[in-house]
Amino acid sequence: MRVLTSEQMKAVEQHAAMFGFSYQRMMENAGAACARNIRNILERENITGKKIIVVCGKGNNGGDGFVIARKFAENGYNVCVLLVAGYPGSAEATYMYKLALDLSVPTIWLDTDKEKAIRTIHNADIIVDAVFGFSFYGNLSDEMIQLFAEMNNAPGVRFSVDLPSGVYCDSGYYTKGCFKADYTVAISSLKPAHIIHPACDYCGDIVVASIGIPEESYTVVSDSSYTYDSSDVKALFPVRETTAHKGSFGHLLCICGSKNMPGAAVMCAGAALRSGVGLVTVAFPESAYIPISSKLTEALLMPLRENQEGTLSADCISELEKNIHKYDAIVIGCGLGLNEDTIAVVKWVVENARIPVIIDADGINAIASNIDILKGANCKLVFTPHPKEMSRLTGADIQLVMANSAGYALDFAHKYGAYTVLKSANTIVADPDSKGIYVNATGNNGLSKGGSGDVLAGIMGALAAQSFKLKDAVTAAVYIHGYAADCVAEKYSRSGMLPSDVIAELKTVYGIFEK
Repeated sequence: MRVLTSEQMKAVEQHAAMFGFSYQRMMENAGAACARNIRNILERENITGKKIIVVCGKGNNGGDGFVIARKFAENGYNVCVLLVAGYPGSAEATYMYKLALDLSVPTIWLDTDKEKAIRTIHNADIIVDAVFGFSFYGNLSDEMIQLFAEMNNAPGVRFSVDLPSGVYCDSGYYTKGCFKADYTVAISSLKPAHIIHPACDYCGDIVVASIGIPEESYTVVSDSSYTYDSSDVKALFPVRETTAHKGSFGHLLCICGSKNMPGAAVMCAGAALRSGVGLVTVAFPESAYIPISSKLTEALLMPLRENQEGTLSADCISELEKNIHKYDAIVIGCGLGLNEDTIAVVKWVVENARIPVIIDADGINAIASNIDILKGANCKLVFTPHPKEMSRLTGADIQLVMANSAGYALDFAHKYGAYTVLKSANTIVADPDSKGIYVNATGNNGLSKGGSGDVLAGIMGALAAQSFKLKDAVTAAVYIHGYAADCVAEKYSRSGMLPSDVIAELKTVYGIFEK
């Protein structure tokens, strides 16, 4: 599903208008589609109330609201319009307001009859917010804060048209006192605020309403961002042929773990084994053999020479060199430790692998200490940093990274030609060949535990080793990782969730996606 910023949405609408799809027609279609989707939700949720108040601003979002009011009036609902900023300001909105008046839809004026407005809000079964839409910026006035507080505290079911008023379209930001919807009808396309935390928490359940804009109009924003639902992810999965064997599904090498962090290797390889790959080999320091071998009965084991710190020694490179031709993808870094030896191992892999390499955890830290290592890369790279690791990679303050996660991920991806998976409440995937980003909408704060990143790296490596395009492997892995965590949270809890629970859930989750 595409995700468009406010400027991109304006460009699409402008293109459509230039080729005969007028703004007036767009407004009529948008309002009608919103009304239709609201009615569908009311029927699905068995909401039988007939009293509706449509709260309209003076812009085009308010114009959509006038159409909604008219459509509900035509269907026998007890509808009124609340004007919160005076008469509509555009020709299209003015026209739609006149059509509503022609149907005798009553109007309440906030500035002249505030008590009646508040009383009507609290008596309504359904409250429709059509005040600002995607063009909002700045802060809400005290009057709007008070109005939205009354709407938020009223007993009726709350709907927003396109975006809850007071939410910034193009980010996860919301302003103090904004409207909080139970349901949002997104017009034409999802917007960043629909999926980015914390703004998306104010949108409630979201449905996208098509308004008939021709598909060719969307070509003006070919580098738009996107997100997935389960059907999108299922479409990425190839058919598993009945005559297939273990060699058909790839061989993943996990260079992970150390004496003090054997669990990282176990979780990475364990997640990979649950993700459809044919073979998994785990390369680790010799002293970690017992804790790793006791937990991984299905993996192939490659104990390697280690240094005094219990991490891989640079002397193990000769053994890796003998075997690297066997594999279809590599994950490196989970629990690896950071010292001169592990940096040398990471450097050798980056320079000598000819297959996709997923770099996580201490693999990222090894690169951050000498970013020039990437100049010698001869393979496709995927980085999976959290904000602190992204700060190390870029040298930027962590607060700046968190404030502009998409920007930093894109800059790094383009500069170094690597897929960049910036992990956060909404994990972002930046593609080195595109200006658009993938924004993930699955997952929850139960993943805020050590080891969750190892699980993601294992899933990603397993998909990359199979017959997925690397872009699809990366984005699908992020979605599936979060989806599995959501399933665990629903069954048990977020607080009690462990990364191993997410691994265990994968055997069920893949049943949704495989063909």
